[in-house]
Amino acid sequence: MVTEYFSVPLYEGHIRVELIRTKKLWLGKPNPEGALTVSLAARFRDTAVTARALGEFLPAVLRSGILGIGGGPGQVSALGRYWFTTAREVEQGHLATPHRIALIDDNGELTYRQLRENSRSVARHLVGLDLDEIRLGVMARNGRGMIYPLAAKGYAGAGIYLLNVGSSAEQLTGCIEENGINVLVIDDEFLDRLDPAVVEKQGVHIIIGDVSREHEDHITLTDIVDRPWVTEGIALPTMPKHGPIVLMSSGTTGIPKGVMRPEPKLPLVLAGMLKKVPWRADIRVQLHASIFHTWGWGAVNIALAARATIITHRHFDAEQVLRDIDDNQLEAMVTSPIYLKQLLEVADNEKYDTSHLEFIVSSGHALTPHLVEQVIERFGPILCNVYGSTELTLASVASAEELAADPNTSGKVAIGTQLKILDDNGCELPAGTVGQIHLRNSTTLTGYTNPDIPVDKVGDLVRIGDLGYLDEKGHLRVLGRIDDMIIVGGENVFPRSVDEVLDALPGVSDAFSTGVEDSETFQRIATWVVRDSDETGQALTADDIRDFVRDNLANHSIPRDVHFVDELPRNATGKVVPRLLLEK
Repeated sequence: MVTEYFSVPLYEGHIRVELIRTKKLWLGKPNPEGALTVSLAARFRDTAVTARALGEFLPAVLRSGILGIGGGPGQVSALGRYWFTTAREVEQGHLATPHRIALIDDNGELTYRQLRENSRSVARHLVGLDLDEIRLGVMARNGRGMIYPLAAKGYAGAGIYLLNVGSSAEQLTGCIEENGINVLVIDDEFLDRLDPAVVEKQGVHIIIGDVSREHEDHITLTDIVDRPWVTEGIALPTMPKHGPIVLMSSGTTGIPKGVMRPEPKLPLVLAGMLKKVPWRADIRVQLHASIFHTWGWGAVNIALAARATIITHRHFDAEQVLRDIDDNQLEAMVTSPIYLKQLLEVADNEKYDTSHLEFIVSSGHALTPHLVEQVIERFGPILCNVYGSTELTLASVASAEELAADPNTSGKVAIGTQLKILDDNGCELPAGTVGQIHLRNSTTLTGYTNPDIPVDKVGDLVRIGDLGYLDEKGHLRVLGRIDDMIIVGGENVFPRSVDEVLDALPGVSDAFSTGVEDSETFQRIATWVVRDSDETGQALTADDIRDFVRDNLANHSIPRDVHFVDELPRNATGKVVPRLLLEK
């Protein structure tokens, strides 16, 4: 028998725990070899992570106003019935600030009362379809056409599938068939991707979201919310069954993977966000992260929980965003690096007053140090960065102060998240050693909708697919995708480092690098560059690109191939699609 002692941080102090390790353990059973199948140490670490997160969660949600007394006793009932779903956030907004503007989109304004009543009308329509189980698919751009179904899901007790608006006709068909979607809210711009034969075969009920023309064959969301009396006799469940939230991976080929996660009863990981990003009640926020993506979905729920006024548009227009910020004295912006670059490229953008912004929070893909510096120069030291993934949501957060001091950091591991750097054999690596990033928290996926797709795990930790390390101060450093790393003459090369360097080269508007085959070194870097339209950009040559990389990185990072292109092919979330570059 071995007695082990260790200390873990809990609230403000430390506690000492004695572990007795034997062949048999009351918490688990030995496997055929006699080894323990349950690690008490691991369980205790999980308990400590949860306890610390809980200790941070309650003060954070009270301080931010996400939980408060403004809604009276009704908000307690809403929490019990709807957990932390979009329905609860809308319900609380209705109870606390019914006349506050909840949403400004391309179709106008909605108060919290209107958003609640309209969402409940949609929910009653869903219940009225008399389906054994509501499996609600949504293929919509930002706006009420996305938020109504998200709230209705909670009121009706449905499962929801947020479909990528960049999906092809074949991918849309695959998502419907593989997931058994029986109700589909779809903007009419995507109707040409919908196979009528599949709709008939699967018995899918079609609801048109955003409307650009008349529709006689299908009901629209506008029809449903403008005629609430049609469904007013349909009762919503008192205690709705909360089906999963399924977000689709952003793969460009094949059927996108459906990432399942439960509606959080207690989203402790939220404490990690609220501690580093100064969300507060009644804030006015510009949101242009796509709501069908994990980042946009998470942000819209936090904003609604804070009873924010959200301004969003179906299509991103950099100058429109700056006008929104100026005209509405917006105080926060939820964004991604590709959009930040476009905001900075707006001619004479200084004429727009952005001084009311209290924070900008970015996620979705990597910030470069140069972009961080540019954003701080234009907007002030208010930029925060969130790192995570579709499968795992929040991994780490860098506050504005941390990012201003160190533009390369991804921040410290978020409260409520357990993160480790592991080697190829699943062993934990010490600080400063590069390995595979693994983590878990209360919003980690429970699996994929296709049961044949395994979750890549080591114990309870899920592999995020990136390489990185934790430094001596506990800051996470992300180097790039595991699959992206190449070996040039025996040296590890991360293409992302080339992009980060080129981002600072005058005349470069955009750049993307990846590995290609090479007869001498097996692999080398190839780079695609979008030049600025000014004289500096147009004068850039391939040798200029190589020389700049040579001056800033080791020789094995110098691109063998440099391609100048008019634009980089990006998917609906702004990520570059390498396959489309390599096919050219």
